[in-house]
Order: sequence, then C-alpha cells, then structure tokens
Amino acid sequence: MKRLFLILAISVVPLAGCATTPKPCTQEWVDYKTDRILRKFASENRFIINDLRRLTNAEGDLNTFATIQLMSRADDLQRFADSFQTIVLPELQQAVDECGRSEEFVPALTGFLREEGVSEDALEWVAPIIGLMQDMRDDVGNRSQSM
Repeated sequence: MKRLFLILAISVVPLAGCATTPKPCTQEWVDYKTDRILRKFASENRFIINDLRRLTNAEGDLNTFATIQLMSRADDLQRFADSFQTIVLPELQQAVDECGRSEEFVPALTGFLREEGVSEDALEWVAPIIGLMQDMRDDVGNRSQSM
C-alpha cells in the first residue's frame, strides 16, 4: 500500500507544476513571468525600496533628512540601479525572445518603483540621480576599455 501511495504521489508532482505555470506567450504567462522576475528583485532590494518610499513625508513633500541619508548610500543606490539593468532587464528580454514580442514586458525602473509604492515626488528626485550615476559609470567603463 505504501508503495502504491508513493508511486501515485510521484506521478502527481509533475502535474502540479503544469497547473501553476500559464501557457507560454499568453497574457497570463507574460504577467506571471514579469511578476516572478520583479517580485524576486523587490525582495532582494526591499531595504533600498523602503528608503525610496521614505523620501517623501505624509504630505508628499521631500523629507530632507531621508534624502541626505539616501545620498550617503550612493553606492547602494548605484548597485540597485545596476542590478535592475544587468539582471532584471536581461531576464525580461529572455522571456521576450521566447515569445518574439516585447510590448507587454519591458518595465522601466521608475515604473517598477511606482508599483512598489514610491511616490512621484521621490521618483522625480531620484531618477535623474540614478541616470547620472549610470552615465558616470558607463563613462568610466568606456575610458578603461579604450586605455
């Protein structure tokens, strides 16, 4: 009897995996893949996302102390932006390549942060800084390669 139960249990496990993953390239699959990739990124970067949420107070004004505190962590902010660009976007691109269309996938970092509850005022403040940091990093990388 135990043997029959074990065989039945083993044969059902693959079916459970099929039931949870939507059919590839459907809108449900796009939502599933995007959510899975972004949820992992969010959980790995929860600390910095929470700091970005705290950039504005309850009235929606920028919190001076929080902005200074965040700028003291410029390296963390840079790693956050870099990991979005080097991990999240390639994973999304891989899913796009699998289906051959991109319009449902490619989220901007600001769009992701907006979904995570970061206010528009905070995004307006931090987005140019992240962009500048990216440009500076790219310039340093390009100079190193040409030497």
